[in-house]
Amino acid sequence: MSYHPPSLEKIEPLVEELAEFWISALEQGNWEQRLQVLNKIHDQLRADLATKAEFDMVSPRFVSAIIERLGAPPVEAEAQAKIYAYSLNEVHRDAAKAWSLRSRAPEVADHSDRRRFPRKVVNMLSEIWIQGFTAPCRLIDISLGGARVALQQIEAPEPGTEVRVVVPGKGICEAIVVFVNNSLEAGLRFSHQPEPAMMSA
Repeated sequence: MSYHPPSLEKIEPLVEELAEFWISALEQGNWEQRLQVLNKIHDQLRADLATKAEFDMVSPRFVSAIIERLGAPPVEAEAQAKIYAYSLNEVHRDAAKAWSLRSRAPEVADHSDRRRFPRKVVNMLSEIWIQGFTAPCRLIDISLGGARVALQQIEAPEPGTEVRVVVPGKGICEAIVVFVNNSLEAGLRFSHQPEPAMMSA
């Protein structure tokens, strides 16, 4: 018997219930403390929900609901940006991206090797393996040569670190970290680089 993911009619009440239950705890403390609490909540959700597909539906909606209940203040800290980057709400994600661009150091602003191939904005949940540890991430954009990911529950690995990431249409890809942006984003170069001629394909 094939599995059918739950409908939004069932997911939304669960999201609202979770947000109402946790908002009092998340109203306390700073954004770093909120991020730590959210990470623990996500760990519990993974254990409680029946499938990864359900988690992928609930998690970003829950984060969005929490941000709205906190008043959706402007992003002013790295931990806050990590939370916003994981939200289903595009406005939240854009705020995280804008903070990232403002805080990016000049030396990592231009990654010419990543510009060899046209990038496609995808903005979808994925998974990354770093030194044997698996964590959720959000694919921001991909190209034939690499990808850019937003991390929430772990610190971005150092440039040169070998990782694996799930990429739509490619499956699990071996990659190398080529840049890190304030431990919020990581730029990846696929280990198996296509020939430049593939650009015209």
